[in-house]
Amino acid sequence: MAAAQFRTQHPDPTTWTTADHETYDNLRRNDQHLAQTAQNNADRLRQLLAPAA
Repeated sequence: MAAAQFRTQHPDPTTWTTADHETYDNLRRNDQHLAQTAQNNADRLRQLLAPAA
């Protein structure tokens, strides 16, 4: 599950429990990490393919 999906299922943060807040925060950080990892991988692939072009 992504943070956006969590927000869709739990739209009102004022009703969230502490566990909900922690879950959302963990999902959000995981989404950011995955996005950065994907960007790093894309950059590395471009570097590897550049000499071949």
